[in-house]
Amino acid sequence: MAQKENDMLAGLEHLLDEFYNPSTTNERKRNIEQQLNEFSLQRDSWKLCINFLKHSTNPFVSMYTLYQLENVISRQWNLLDASEQHYLKQSVNEFTFALNSTMPNFIRNKVAKVSVEIAKHTWPKYYMEHYSVIMQLLHNEHAQLLGLILLRTTSEEILCPSSHVSSNYKEALMTFCTEHIPQIFQILTEILDSLIHKKRHYATATPPPSPTHPTQAPVLAQQISAASFRPDSKEIGREALAILQHLFSWVDLVIVPHYALYTIFKFTNTSSYAQADDDMCFLAMTVINELLYRKCAPPATHQLFMELYQHTALLLRDISLPTLKVEAMGAAFVDKLCEMLSLLVGQHLWRLEMQASFTAVEFLGNLFALTFQLPTIEGYLRCLTVWTTFIKQIKPQNAHKYSQPLVALVMTVLAKMQFTNNAAQLEKINDTDPNEDNETDWQIYQNACIEIIALVAEFAPMDTFDQVLAPWRTANDVYATLRTMDVTHGTLKLVPSESQRLHCILKDLATLTQTLARLSSNFMDQGAEYYKTSIPTIQGLLAKLIESAALSSAVGFYHLKTCDSRLASDFTEVHCQLLAALKTWCTWYKWNTSNKLKDLNPLLLLVLPHVRAPQAVPAKVTLSAAHFLFSITSAIHPPELMQIPDALGLIQVASTLPYPKNQSRDVVLCALATVLLKPWGELCTSDAQARNNLIQSLFEAISHDYRQINEYCGDARSCLDITEQCLPCFVNIMDYCKEYPVISKKYLYVALKPTIDHTVDVFSGFSKYPMVVELQLQFFIKVLEVLQQQMSIAAIRKAVDVFLAAAVREQQQNQFGGLDMLLKILQLVIESPGSAYKNFMEGIFELCMKNIYPALIQQANEYPDAIIALINLLHSVLLNRWNCFYVSQIRLGNSPGCSDVEPAADSPQQLEQVIQVLEVFGRCLLQSDINIFRVSLGALENLNVKWKLYHKALFKEQMLGQFLNVLLQTMLDRTHHLLNEDIMHAFYNMAAVSFSQFFDRFLTQYIDNLDRLTGHQRNTLRNNFSHSTDMPTFVLNLQRFVDDARCFIMCNSSLPPGSVVF
Repeated sequence: MAQKENDMLAGLEHLLDEFYNPSTTNERKRNIEQQLNEFSLQRDSWKLCINFLKHSTNPFVSMYTLYQLENVISRQWNLLDASEQHYLKQSVNEFTFALNSTMPNFIRNKVAKVSVEIAKHTWPKYYMEHYSVIMQLLHNEHAQLLGLILLRTTSEEILCPSSHVSSNYKEALMTFCTEHIPQIFQILTEILDSLIHKKRHYATATPPPSPTHPTQAPVLAQQISAASFRPDSKEIGREALAILQHLFSWVDLVIVPHYALYTIFKFTNTSSYAQADDDMCFLAMTVINELLYRKCAPPATHQLFMELYQHTALLLRDISLPTLKVEAMGAAFVDKLCEMLSLLVGQHLWRLEMQASFTAVEFLGNLFALTFQLPTIEGYLRCLTVWTTFIKQIKPQNAHKYSQPLVALVMTVLAKMQFTNNAAQLEKINDTDPNEDNETDWQIYQNACIEIIALVAEFAPMDTFDQVLAPWRTANDVYATLRTMDVTHGTLKLVPSESQRLHCILKDLATLTQTLARLSSNFMDQGAEYYKTSIPTIQGLLAKLIESAALSSAVGFYHLKTCDSRLASDFTEVHCQLLAALKTWCTWYKWNTSNKLKDLNPLLLLVLPHVRAPQAVPAKVTLSAAHFLFSITSAIHPPELMQIPDALGLIQVASTLPYPKNQSRDVVLCALATVLLKPWGELCTSDAQARNNLIQSLFEAISHDYRQINEYCGDARSCLDITEQCLPCFVNIMDYCKEYPVISKKYLYVALKPTIDHTVDVFSGFSKYPMVVELQLQFFIKVLEVLQQQMSIAAIRKAVDVFLAAAVREQQQNQFGGLDMLLKILQLVIESPGSAYKNFMEGIFELCMKNIYPALIQQANEYPDAIIALINLLHSVLLNRWNCFYVSQIRLGNSPGCSDVEPAADSPQQLEQVIQVLEVFGRCLLQSDINIFRVSLGALENLNVKWKLYHKALFKEQMLGQFLNVLLQTMLDRTHHLLNEDIMHAFYNMAAVSFSQFFDRFLTQYIDNLDRLTGHQRNTLRNNFSHSTDMPTFVLNLQRFVDDARCFIMCNSSLPPGSVVF
């Protein structure tokens, strides 16, 4: 190289070393990045890159120069003359064939990528040469690895071609590759077969038995045990399997050869773990799973999947052999194996059941052995997912075929989830640290086991129920004997062995009680054939549950001192599960009792002490009792409940009780409020007045402290605490009562009116407390959602005026934190039935267009929730109040759809306001936030569906071209590529207004206005966009147009040479 180039290479090496130095600051990295980008934009920079690549051993330089060469090939190949193309191609080939085993993988893969880019852009002249080179490399044992890398890269780039390649090239490349897939499969299979050296007596001219008859084929474990992988072959094997995986993801399943499956399954056998080749097994399993990921399997692939099942059955049988050490299997392999089994039974069980040779019992027997032989909890849970998938696929008419293995499954799962049988393993499961879903490892394990039992119970409800009930009775009988245990001065005296045994029994009792509760849903169908016969059994269960819950309440075992600290939490969990189980059976209990008040009274006695004295029991017990109370109050007719003195007493004091958690308090108050609010039937005057007094006293007690605070309250924490005690509770009550009849909602509104009025009065003064304001807005949103029809026009006007003023104030202060909820309130007002909205339309519209929108659109990306709320509000205005902007055809005296006369022209009112709203939607389509774009586009489409927006003269004549231009430019820029289907659908609907104008005017003008295109490229775009108007063809042509335009634009972009030096 010349001295100048040597200096530039040294400068480049220095810059890249500095860039990747951990001590380099981000600002300096940005400066270096800018210099590198400027250098790469020069037209002839690639020539320097070739020299740098040849003369530098710095890996950073190699990667940078290869990246630049890739960009030049993909974007500027057509701008290079023939000599430059030849020089670039020759240089890359020289570097490719000079690769050796010491070259880092990332450089080797990048070189292959560049080589494939050249082949892709030289179609069809040199592509056949590229393919021939790959085939030669694959047949050369010493160059196979390089050939495999090139083949994999070729497959990846053809399947997922970049936007730099035109649609014609993509189709031609795909067609060429598809034609040669059978040869590729054959070569890859031969390579994989060659990696296994068989013993001499296996080397015979007789071909191996057909894999379609597994009973005649030798056990795969025997073949693998006699083979060993060459020390240098693992990398070749990985590449070959990776290629097959990628091919399986896109090739037509019909052309997948069956012999390829046979070869791949040789690598899945777990005996290879003894050779430390577990990664090969994992990769092979991944290849098989790639086939199963394909959802569309035509009838011609039936035999393929049947053979895949037969290989899988053999693999599962080999794994389950006693001679194999199941514990040697890695977690990754078990995951992939279970995934394969889930996919197989989930998608193809129907195929298997059609075959007379399908031996379900044998297959499930091997799966059963694998499930319960795996030593880890993680592996066991993964196998349970396979069982879950399998059971969900069973059709009721075929359930009898699987009764035996399913019964055995329930028995073994029950044994594995009980501490009395499996304490050594279960004690190791974490039950203290919850995950992000607030579940501990033990809860995840427990729920997985219970769900399996519940799934089986759908096919055999009574048998499954009896299987669970038997061990539950045993554990519950032991629990009942605790009343006679030696308790002295609050201490439960136990020796260590008794303590451990009691711990196991209590854990099992809680788990089995939860399981019985989960099974209750199978007994809620009064028309089921087993319903009547199950009544005595369930009545006996409920009697025992009530007895044990009463014992827990009376003794309070969790307060006793013991030698084992675990017992306190065990007793608490048992009490919680007993109450939860009674809650789930409460509906059944109501159906099967003659005197509901008398029979449900014992249940009330189980919960009222805990909700009246919450500080006397653990918080978990209080919460369970609160939910149980809610179920009981739903089952008892309200007037009957009011006959119980303790229930009346609870209503009077509930709001003042010191609940440890707001959740418990809210559930109790919601239960009491809904009892008072739901229909009571016909009442005499005194009873009606007593009911009104109870409602008013309850709601006044809940809101008393809140109605005392005002803007002069100086303690922010105190204001927030008081507000949290009141408003969220009312939100829950309104949410539960939203389906109640009008009379109940009237009672509710009257009870809430003082709180609503107070919220409106003090709202402006609480702007300094944003968290309080948020709770107030959430409360008022729920008021409008549930009770707006009960509010007077004056009350709504007063509230709207306050919220409008608040919105203006936030805009003036440039604070948009709570604006989204304010706009949601205004949207609910606009959407309310009737004509009340007319009083607010002008003020709301003026607020949106003159105050909020101008300021908010400048900060749309900073406040996306606010701008989305604004779009939703304006969309609601047009969608629900269209008659304010357009006079309907009926009001114009026409009968659209009932006359042969053409409907009259549109008669818009307030034309300027409609234009302003549509401009807001258009401006939001220009935002970078994808959610803003999605909501705005959805609003336009919704308006077109309901009101034919795109066909209105206003839109068609003034705005259609602008919206088409924005959507097309968005597709070209790929700024919102995730929404590409939605964008193309909207684009088609707009173009469908007048296809002739679209093709003759818009498309022609758009192509002419595209920068950096040659005349030939413009003509290509024009000619390739056929004038078909059906949606599928139009969308296909539109996608082709976008891809080709992107390709042409990017290929033509460059800077003049010599602009940048290092």
